Amino acid sequence: MKLTSTKVIKDKQDLQEFKSRYHYISGNHVDRKYLETASIVRGIYNKNSELIGGYVLNSNIPHRYLSDIPKEAILQSSTPSQDDLVEGCCIWMSNELSSFKRGWVYLMTFYDYLSLGKRYMLGASIEPKVAKLQRLVFPNVLYEGPLAHAPWCCMYYGTRRHMAKLILVIIYKYWVSSFIKHRIKAFKSLFTLQSKA
Repeated sequence: MKLTSTKVIKDKQDLQEFKSRYHYISGNHVDRKYLETASIVRGIYNKNSELIGGYVLNSNIPHRYLSDIPKEAILQSSTPSQDDLVEGCCIWMSNELSSFKRGWVYLMTFYDYLSLGKRYMLGASIEPKVAKLQRLVFPNVLYEGPLAHAPWCCMYYGTRRHMAKLILVIIYKYWVSSFIKHRIKAFKSLFTLQSKA
């Protein structure tokens, strides 16, 4: 599969397609009005111009994640300045994207984050395994607990310095580790064929 294009989505029809595909892949809903007001909605397309992935970055107030946190928890948390905050959300990728291409998508996310010129990056996950991995990089936990639409969620944030560390994690996980695993698998297959000969 050859990745041929990526673009910032602004057209309402394309935003609706993003919303539908995101729900189909992740099972989660996102309001189209939020997509229309978000700073960056980026789509990833294959050689047939089919939408196969994407993500949202938003530096505009109100932030979707912060709106989900119970008010009493917000008052007790050390929330960074909302004027200097970007939230990254609604990231999704179809199985058509290889491990290498997935790493490329995350690097694109980092590039778009830098382009917005904000200090803090806010992330969240309702999947414990994902949250555990990302918290290795983002040390500041903003909220952990139930939400109106999920039994558990963890929200965390960091600075550009923490994002740079995340890039190293991504390079290792999606490129270096994936390459090594592929080579080992190929070697085992070759060894098995030679043993049967």
